[in-house]
Amino acid sequence: MVVHNGNREGLPPPSKHLGQHFLTDPAIARRIVGALDPNLLEELPVLEIGPGRMILTRILAEKSRRLILIEKDARLLPELQKQLSFLSSALEIRHSDALDDPFDLWDFPYLLVSNLPYNISVPLLMKIISSPSPPRQAVLMFQKEVGERIVSGPGEKSYGSLSVSTALLSEAHPLFNIRPGSFFPPPKVHSMVLSFHPRPSRLDPSVPGAIHLARSAFSYRRKTLRNALGKSLSPPLSEGMEILFTENPGLSSRRPEEIPPDGWLDMARSLRAHNPGIFDRIIK
Repeated sequence: MVVHNGNREGLPPPSKHLGQHFLTDPAIARRIVGALDPNLLEELPVLEIGPGRMILTRILAEKSRRLILIEKDARLLPELQKQLSFLSSALEIRHSDALDDPFDLWDFPYLLVSNLPYNISVPLLMKIISSPSPPRQAVLMFQKEVGERIVSGPGEKSYGSLSVSTALLSEAHPLFNIRPGSFFPPPKVHSMVLSFHPRPSRLDPSVPGAIHLARSAFSYRRKTLRNALGKSLSPPLSEGMEILFTENPGLSSRRPEEIPPDGWLDMARSLRAHNPGIFDRIIK
């Protein structure tokens, strides 16, 4: 299926309020869509968040069996409907904010692709990968600095709670970087495209507790684990950690950036072994 570019003169200007930077490089668009598993692309519906001026959408329309589009900007809806009308029942356009849309509750397999707005990229990523039924694969674009934080490992400068949270919920792989000149208007930063697959251990009931521990500790990342968690955790959790420090000599003096993702998971498992409901009040 081929979608014609149409007349772009009638399209509204990019919205600063919505953080819109439209991708304009067709070669980059093809690389992004090409990063999706071709076998899955033939079989599964594809969700695109923020189709905007349809540079990715046009390519997806040629390759996927069904397209679901979430677009917050009402100004763009008429052109989306006009350009994609030929898809008929194979197309669904949802005028919605992706942060509020219940796509994370879908119970059918799907793929996801998006040039994520920088200002909501982290909370939207967490919504996607912490979903009860996450996409079989997601190819997403971030500000390069955020992408580096996502894939950083222990001891690296960018390693933090985002790195831990992502690693416990998914397998993230950096694909390529994009220069500002590939967008209109050009952002002030470079971008990075990453691919995500659900991690089998994401369903471990201790994962939410591990993420909570990491977020708490990294709020005092320069302190030792004992001091960081002592300042940031509620009394029951802080007391539980003291038991772990007693059982694991040397753990208390380590710093948050030294602990790998599975180390945070081990701590959460140990805390739950001592007190199964220890995270219940803080994790929804």
